[in-house]
Amino acid sequence: MKNIKKSLRVVFWGLWHISAIIGICVVVSFLFLMFDREGHCLSEERGVWDNEQKICRHDCLKWSKAEGCVPLTADER
Repeated sequence: MKNIKKSLRVVFWGLWHISAIIGICVVVSFLFLMFDREGHCLSEERGVWDNEQKICRHDCLKWSKAEGCVPLTADER
């Protein structure tokens, strides 16, 4: 009987630690998705991320360090 209780305790603590690790991974993933402004800008807002000013721009076709903001033309709006 003692061996069964000891085995159940080991299994319980093993499952507890595995579920804690999975929970931590879920929380970290959630926080990353909530505070990823660049990804949100590109996917949800359909904008262009400006790395220098750290803002989501809607007035640029693209943005790069070399060229800066490449403005939209009248026919692309």
